Amino acid sequence: MALERYGWGPFFQQQAGPQRRLKAGRVRLATARRAHVFAADRKVSVSLPRNVGPAAVGDWLLFEPRRRIARQVLLRRNALARARPGRLAQRQILAANVDTAVILAGLDRELRLRPIERYLACALAADAEPVIVLNKADLCADPAAEAAIVRRAEPRFPVVVTSATEGRGISEVESLLQPGRTAALAGPSGVGKSSLVNALVRSELLEVGAVRAQDRRGRHTTTRRELVLHPRGYLLMDIPGIRELLPWSSPEAVRRVFPEIARLGADCRYRDCTHRAEPECSVRGAVSDGIVDADRLASFVQLLDEQHDLERAVEERSRGPRRP
Repeated sequence: MALERYGWGPFFQQQAGPQRRLKAGRVRLATARRAHVFAADRKVSVSLPRNVGPAAVGDWLLFEPRRRIARQVLLRRNALARARPGRLAQRQILAANVDTAVILAGLDRELRLRPIERYLACALAADAEPVIVLNKADLCADPAAEAAIVRRAEPRFPVVVTSATEGRGISEVESLLQPGRTAALAGPSGVGKSSLVNALVRSELLEVGAVRAQDRRGRHTTTRRELVLHPRGYLLMDIPGIRELLPWSSPEAVRRVFPEIARLGADCRYRDCTHRAEPECSVRGAVSDGIVDADRLASFVQLLDEQHDLERAVEERSRGPRRP
């Protein structure tokens, strides 16, 4: 079936049912009232009526082919999401129906593990497969040493060193992507997400921006999300750079990012130990013994606190405003 190349499968087929009047399409570009979709035999632009609601890039929808009007946005299999800035209890979809989360960091600047951990929380909450890519190896004195640091911290996930401008590591990234599956490229501005997409498709498909020399920060070259079909059959989505990411995740997903801390925490004296000042804290004991990195513990505690705060904010919002 032609739609299978865009990720169509049983989860969406069951929702669509035996529709004859409506056709299915996958959203490759979206605005508030219009979606551009991959349909079975062509690209189609359809309107999004208010009663249908918004659609995110990567969503599947059903539309009337003659009138080109969307009639239903299908339930998502998963989504990479964050808390909307300034509005803690509002969810912002970064990418819908994602199989692989390609998390990028730039080797042209100081390597920071904390942003990688935040994107991992997003990916694991969605049950997407993380792949960590260290790009701009051509601007780094010792890429192998930097990669070793990441592999020690995150030994469960593939870590690939690339140079999008030189083509280094591109085939290794491609080996982790499969036809009919969707990979979302995520990371801060200036790490080379658009350059990596261009290197993968071997075309200047997306605009590439420069970074500021004083702090290696990039401007937001990608201002919209777009789903791209690679000639080899997998799909790519370039997510705009995010400087401050508050994952829309869960405490459980955070524990999956830091499994060694979660395991040690089970031996703490108190079941609700925060690993800050409680006596007989196994995690802080492991930090003192050099088993757990102190910065990694601080990141775990901060992310866990944020997710608990997010859960409380969502619960309060669902209850509505208090009556006087």
